[in-house]
Amino acid sequence: MKLTNATEQALAIMALLSTQEKDVPVSSIAIYQKLSVSSSYIRKLLRKLVVSNIIEGVSGNNGGFYIKKDLSEITLLNIVEAIEEPFHSFPKIGVLERAFSDFTEIAQTGDKQIADCFAKADRKWNEELGRITVKDILSDVFREYGEIPHRNWNDFIEDEGSVQC
Repeated sequence: MKLTNATEQALAIMALLSTQEKDVPVSSIAIYQKLSVSSSYIRKLLRKLVVSNIIEGVSGNNGGFYIKKDLSEITLLNIVEAIEEPFHSFPKIGVLERAFSDFTEIAQTGDKQIADCFAKADRKWNEELGRITVKDILSDVFREYGEIPHRNWNDFIEDEGSVQC
């Protein structure tokens, strides 16, 4: 089982938004420059996070994105499902049933048993990711600081080769 690169990039977006100064949205320019990913690709990821009600966008000159919910309400599962869709590890395309078609009932029983094993593993995967929140992760990462530090990521937008401060 392997998630796409988009999941890691979405987690990086969430880290930026989570550490952004309050009441100041992060511009999409700041996000794609910090992540070194194309602006069109970042816009697709941001859109998925908006549609999933994890983040919100603000338009205008001072527009950008911010986290819509409390960090303790956003789980890793929420982010993964926003980007990857609900995860099903077993494709179940009927190969077992076709290979053992002369044992129809037995093949169906075996196929169902295997699919049930993977479904059980998927439920455990979902349970684990569903119990870990963004706040849990950030609290662990910044434990020695006592609180999650914030900055204005928009101050780090590169303009014609120089960094604005």
